[in-house]
Amino acid sequence: MPTRAIRSQGGLLWRPMTSEVADDNRLFCEIVAVLLISDAQVTDSEQRFLDRLMKRFDFTAEDRQAVFNSVNIGESVEGRLRQLSPERRPELLAELEAAAAADGDIGRTEQEILDRTYQ
Repeated sequence: MPTRAIRSQGGLLWRPMTSEVADDNRLFCEIVAVLLISDAQVTDSEQRFLDRLMKRFDFTAEDRQAVFNSVNIGESVEGRLRQLSPERRPELLAELEAAAAADGDIGRTEQEILDRTYQ
């Protein structure tokens, strides 16, 4: 079974690339994408940020398109947060903070998503 490195509080963990891990990776990217589109515009730096994240997870072109097709402006992240494995929350918070700052400005809606994720 293929393995995949994921970041955790203690560093990199090697986990088998199961469908559960793949689903978590997709949820992870969808949550970041919701944050990035929350202000109704995605800058080039924000797009590059998401591209790097999806590349880190070895997403195929189809995986990437599925992420883009699954998120909408104004969408809540709560449902996805509940589905994401709890051990991924610290990594997600770090990525969301970096994503929110990618364009040099953390907007009101981005901050609201960060606040919800911290809870």
